[in-house]
Amino acid sequence: MRATVVHDVAPRESAPAPGTKHESAPEPEPLPRTRRLLVVCAHPFDATVTLGGVIAAFADTGTAVQVICMTHDPGPDPDGRRRPVRAGQLLRAARLLGAREATLLEHRAAHLQWNPPEVLATELRSVAGPVDAVLTIDAGAPGSHPDLVRAARAARRVASRLGCPLYAWVPRTWDTDQPPEGVITVTCDRARQRAAIGCHDAPGPRDPAQGPCAEPLADAADAATSDEPQDYLTVL
Repeated sequence: MRATVVHDVAPRESAPAPGTKHESAPEPEPLPRTRRLLVVCAHPFDATVTLGGVIAAFADTGTAVQVICMTHDPGPDPDGRRRPVRAGQLLRAARLLGAREATLLEHRAAHLQWNPPEVLATELRSVAGPVDAVLTIDAGAPGSHPDLVRAARAARRVASRLGCPLYAWVPRTWDTDQPPEGVITVTCDRARQRAAIGCHDAPGPRDPAQGPCAEPLADAADAATSDEPQDYLTVL
Protein backbone atom coordinates (compact mmCIF):
# COMPACT_ATOMS: atom_id res chain seq x y z
CA MET A 1 0.00 0.00 0.00
CA ARG A 2 1.33 3.40 -0.89
CA ALA A 3 2.20 5.72 1.98
CA THR A 4 1.13 9.33 1.81
CA VAL A 5 3.29 12.42 1.95
CA VAL A 6 3.33 14.21 5.29
CA HIS A 7 5.53 17.13 4.27
CA ASP A 8 6.88 18.34 0.96
CA VAL A 9 8.76 21.23 -0.66
CA ALA A 10 11.32 22.92 1.57
CA PRO A 11 12.22 26.39 0.25
CA ARG A 12 15.94 26.95 0.28
CA GLU A 13 17.48 29.14 2.97
CA SER A 14 20.89 30.73 3.20
CA ALA A 15 23.27 28.22 4.77
CA PRO A 16 26.00 29.10 7.24
CA ALA A 17 29.39 29.94 5.80
CA PRO A 18 31.39 26.81 4.90
CA GLY A 19 33.77 25.59 7.59
CA THR A 20 37.52 25.75 7.34
CA LYS A 21 39.11 22.82 5.55
CA HIS A 22 41.94 20.86 7.08
CA GLU A 23 45.28 22.04 5.75
CA SER A 24 46.54 18.45 5.72
CA ALA A 25 43.51 17.06 3.89
CA PRO A 26 44.25 15.74 0.37
CA GLU A 27 42.66 17.71 -2.44
CA PRO A 28 39.57 15.73 -3.47
CA GLU A 29 38.36 15.27 -7.00
CA PRO A 30 35.43 17.49 -7.99
CA LEU A 31 31.99 16.10 -7.25
CA PRO A 32 30.22 14.51 -10.22
CA ARG A 33 28.33 17.20 -12.13
CA THR A 34 24.69 16.75 -11.24
CA ARG A 35 21.79 19.11 -11.89
CA ARG A 36 19.10 17.30 -9.89
CA LEU A 37 19.96 14.85 -7.11
CA LEU A 38 17.42 12.60 -5.41
CA VAL A 39 18.46 11.58 -1.89
CA VAL A 40 16.76 8.42 -0.60
CA CYS A 41 17.10 7.73 3.12
CA ALA A 42 15.31 5.41 5.51
CA HIS A 43 15.12 7.61 8.64
CA PRO A 44 15.06 11.38 9.18
CA PHE A 45 18.45 11.41 10.88
CA ASP A 46 20.04 9.50 7.98
CA ALA A 47 19.77 12.71 5.97
CA THR A 48 21.87 14.59 8.52
CA VAL A 49 24.02 12.19 10.56
CA THR A 50 25.15 10.16 7.55
CA LEU A 51 24.39 12.10 4.37
CA GLY A 52 24.36 15.68 5.65
CA GLY A 53 27.91 16.52 4.63
CA VAL A 54 27.44 15.10 1.14
CA ILE A 55 24.07 16.81 0.64
CA ALA A 56 25.57 20.17 1.54
CA ALA A 57 28.56 19.58 -0.74
CA PHE A 58 26.31 18.84 -3.73
CA ALA A 59 24.06 21.82 -2.93
CA ASP A 60 27.10 24.12 -2.81
CA THR A 61 27.93 23.16 -6.41
CA GLY A 62 24.48 24.32 -7.57
CA THR A 63 22.84 20.90 -7.58
CA ALA A 64 19.10 20.96 -6.85
CA VAL A 65 18.78 18.39 -4.06
CA GLN A 66 15.52 16.67 -3.15
CA VAL A 67 15.47 14.56 0.02
CA ILE A 68 12.90 11.80 0.45
CA CYS A 69 12.83 10.14 3.88
CA MET A 70 10.83 6.95 3.89
CA THR A 71 9.93 6.52 7.59
CA HIS A 72 9.06 8.55 10.67
CA ASP A 73 8.90 7.01 14.17
CA PRO A 74 9.42 3.38 15.17
CA GLY A 75 6.34 3.34 17.39
CA PRO A 76 2.66 3.87 16.57
CA ASP A 77 1.41 7.43 16.17
CA PRO A 78 -2.32 7.10 16.92
CA ASP A 79 -3.08 10.81 17.09
CA GLY A 80 -0.84 11.72 14.15
CA ARG A 81 1.20 14.28 16.10
CA ARG A 82 4.67 12.79 15.81
CA ARG A 83 4.79 12.67 12.02
CA PRO A 84 4.40 16.45 11.56
CA VAL A 85 7.07 17.00 14.23
CA ARG A 86 9.48 14.72 12.39
CA ALA A 87 8.58 16.42 9.12
CA GLY A 88 9.30 19.84 10.57
CA GLN A 89 12.67 18.71 11.88
CA LEU A 90 13.59 17.24 8.51
CA LEU A 91 12.47 20.43 6.79
CA ARG A 92 14.68 22.63 8.96
CA ALA A 93 17.64 20.30 8.55
CA ALA A 94 17.21 20.20 4.77
CA ARG A 95 17.16 24.00 4.61
CA LEU A 96 20.41 24.23 6.56
CA LEU A 97 22.06 21.74 4.23
CA GLY A 98 20.91 23.62 1.14
CA ALA A 99 18.41 21.06 -0.17
CA ARG A 100 15.57 22.43 -2.28
CA GLU A 101 12.88 19.93 -1.25
CA ALA A 102 12.23 17.54 1.61
CA THR A 103 9.52 14.89 1.78
CA LEU A 104 8.65 12.61 4.68
CA LEU A 105 6.63 9.49 3.91
CA GLU A 106 4.36 7.69 6.37
CA HIS A 107 6.09 4.33 6.72
CA ARG A 108 6.94 3.35 10.28
CA ALA A 109 10.60 3.00 11.12
CA ALA A 110 11.78 -0.59 11.59
CA HIS A 111 8.89 -1.73 9.37
CA LEU A 112 10.22 -0.75 5.94
CA GLN A 113 11.45 -4.27 5.24
CA TRP A 114 7.87 -5.50 4.91
CA ASN A 115 7.41 -3.39 1.75
CA PRO A 116 8.67 -4.85 -1.56
CA PRO A 117 11.50 -2.75 -3.06
CA GLU A 118 9.64 -2.50 -6.36
CA VAL A 119 6.61 -1.00 -4.62
CA LEU A 120 8.81 1.45 -2.72
CA ALA A 121 10.58 2.43 -5.94
CA THR A 122 7.24 3.21 -7.57
CA GLU A 123 6.30 5.32 -4.57
CA LEU A 124 9.57 7.22 -4.74
CA ARG A 125 9.07 7.96 -8.43
CA SER A 126 5.56 9.25 -7.77
CA VAL A 127 6.96 11.80 -5.29
CA ALA A 128 10.31 12.69 -6.86
CA GLY A 129 10.74 15.43 -9.42
CA PRO A 130 13.17 15.29 -12.35
CA VAL A 131 16.27 13.29 -11.41
CA ASP A 132 19.80 13.08 -12.88
CA ALA A 133 21.35 11.00 -10.08
CA VAL A 134 20.34 9.19 -6.88
CA LEU A 135 22.15 9.18 -3.53
CA THR A 136 21.62 6.70 -0.70
CA ILE A 137 23.55 4.83 2.01
CA ASP A 138 25.48 1.69 1.14
CA ALA A 139 23.81 -1.00 3.23
CA GLY A 140 25.75 -3.96 1.90
CA ALA A 141 27.73 -4.61 5.07
CA PRO A 142 26.60 -7.49 7.32
CA GLY A 143 24.39 -6.27 10.13
CA SER A 144 23.06 -3.21 8.32
CA HIS A 145 19.66 -2.10 9.57
CA PRO A 146 16.87 -3.72 7.51
CA ASP A 147 15.37 -0.29 6.80
CA LEU A 148 18.67 0.86 5.28
CA VAL A 149 18.86 -2.28 3.17
CA ARG A 150 15.35 -1.81 1.84
CA ALA A 151 15.84 1.90 1.14
CA ALA A 152 19.07 1.16 -0.77
CA ARG A 153 17.34 -1.49 -2.86
CA ALA A 154 14.49 0.88 -3.67
CA ALA A 155 16.99 3.59 -4.62
CA ARG A 156 18.81 1.16 -6.89
CA ARG A 157 15.57 0.36 -8.69
CA VAL A 158 14.78 4.05 -9.17
CA ALA A 159 18.22 4.72 -10.62
CA SER A 160 17.91 1.68 -12.88
CA ARG A 161 14.51 2.78 -14.18
CA LEU A 162 15.84 6.25 -14.93
CA GLY A 163 19.17 5.09 -16.30
CA CYS A 164 21.04 7.49 -14.00
CA PRO A 165 24.00 7.06 -11.61
CA LEU A 166 23.44 5.73 -8.10
CA TYR A 167 25.89 7.10 -5.52
CA ALA A 168 26.18 5.51 -2.09
CA TRP A 169 27.78 6.84 1.08
CA VAL A 170 30.32 4.34 2.41
CA PRO A 171 32.19 4.26 5.74
CA ARG A 172 35.96 4.50 5.66
CA THR A 173 37.34 0.98 6.03
CA TRP A 174 40.85 1.44 4.57
CA ASP A 175 44.10 2.44 6.31
CA THR A 176 45.89 4.08 3.36
CA ASP A 177 46.02 7.83 2.76
CA GLN A 178 44.09 7.54 -0.47
CA PRO A 179 40.75 5.71 -0.87
CA PRO A 180 40.47 2.68 -3.14
CA GLU A 181 39.91 3.14 -6.85
CA GLY A 182 36.35 4.11 -7.66
CA VAL A 183 35.70 5.82 -4.30
CA ILE A 184 34.88 9.54 -4.49
CA THR A 185 36.20 11.78 -1.72
CA VAL A 186 33.80 14.55 -0.62
CA THR A 187 35.01 17.49 1.45
CA CYS A 188 32.31 18.27 4.03
CA ASP A 189 31.35 21.29 6.11
CA ARG A 190 31.01 19.60 9.49
CA ALA A 191 29.79 22.75 11.24
CA ARG A 192 26.79 22.96 8.94
CA GLN A 193 26.19 19.24 9.23
CA ARG A 194 26.23 19.43 13.02
CA ALA A 195 23.73 22.31 12.87
CA ALA A 196 21.43 20.14 10.76
CA ILE A 197 21.82 17.21 13.17
CA GLY A 198 20.74 19.58 15.94
CA CYS A 199 17.36 20.01 14.24
CA HIS A 200 16.32 16.56 15.49
CA ASP A 201 14.73 16.32 18.93
CA ALA A 202 17.04 13.41 19.89
CA PRO A 203 20.58 12.51 18.83
CA GLY A 204 20.38 10.41 15.69
CA PRO A 205 22.90 7.73 16.68
CA ARG A 206 20.75 6.74 19.67
CA ASP A 207 17.41 6.78 17.89
CA PRO A 208 15.56 3.49 18.59
CA ALA A 209 14.75 3.09 14.91
CA GLN A 210 18.42 2.65 14.17
CA GLY A 211 18.81 -0.53 16.17
CA PRO A 212 22.03 -2.00 17.53
CA CYS A 213 23.46 -3.20 14.21
CA ALA A 214 23.67 -0.02 12.13
CA GLU A 215 27.43 0.35 12.33
CA PRO A 216 27.73 2.61 9.26
CA LEU A 217 25.57 5.22 10.94
CA ALA A 218 27.72 5.09 14.05
CA ASP A 219 30.78 5.66 11.88
CA ALA A 220 29.06 8.62 10.25
CA ALA A 221 28.15 10.12 13.62
CA ASP A 222 31.78 9.86 14.73
CA ALA A 223 32.93 11.64 11.59
CA ALA A 224 30.30 14.37 11.85
CA THR A 225 31.29 15.18 15.43
CA SER A 226 35.03 15.08 14.79
CA ASP A 227 37.40 17.15 12.66
CA GLU A 228 37.54 14.57 9.86
CA PRO A 229 36.59 16.68 6.82
CA GLN A 230 35.85 13.96 4.29
CA ASP A 231 33.05 11.57 3.45
CA TYR A 232 33.22 8.94 0.74
CA LEU A 233 30.95 7.82 -2.07
CA THR A 234 30.95 4.86 -4.40
CA VAL A 235 28.95 4.18 -7.53
CA LEU A 236 26.64 1.20 -7.25
